[in-house]
Amino acid sequence: MRLSNRVLAAAAAGLLTGLAGCGSPGGGAAPQPTSSGSSSVAQDSSGSATVTISGFAYQVPASVKPGATVTVVNKDSAPHTVTAKDKGGFDVEVDAGKTATFTAPAEAGEYGIICTFHPKMSGTLVVK
Repeated sequence: MRLSNRVLAAAAAGLLTGLAGCGSPGGGAAPQPTSSGSSSVAQDSSGSATVTISGFAYQVPASVKPGATVTVVNKDSAPHTVTAKDKGGFDVEVDAGKTATFTAPAEAGEYGIICTFHPKMSGTLVVK
C-alpha cells in the first residue's frame, strides 16, 4: 500500500512538472530541457516515417530512407518546429494538436533537429 502511494505521488509530481513547463512560444514558463530518444517506430513499406512530439520531446524513428515523406504529429498543446540545425534544409512548423509533413534529405547522414520555439528541444534524424 505504501509503495502505491509513493508511485501515485511521483506520478502527480511528474504531471505537475510537465504542466508547469507548458508555455506559449512568445513567453510564459519555459519548457524543461528535453532530448530525443530513438523509438522503435519503423518506416512503413512506402518509405514514410513518423516523428511524434509529446511532452516537449521528439520521438523519432531509428532511421528514415533518403527522400522519405516524414509526418510530424504534435501531441502537445503548444506549436513546435522540426528544423534542421546545420544541414538538411528542412523546417516545418506544426501547430498544437496538428500534423505536418516534410521530405527527408536525399543524402544519408545524421541531421540535428531543433524546435525554433523551444531551443532546448533537440534530437537527431538519421537518414540511411
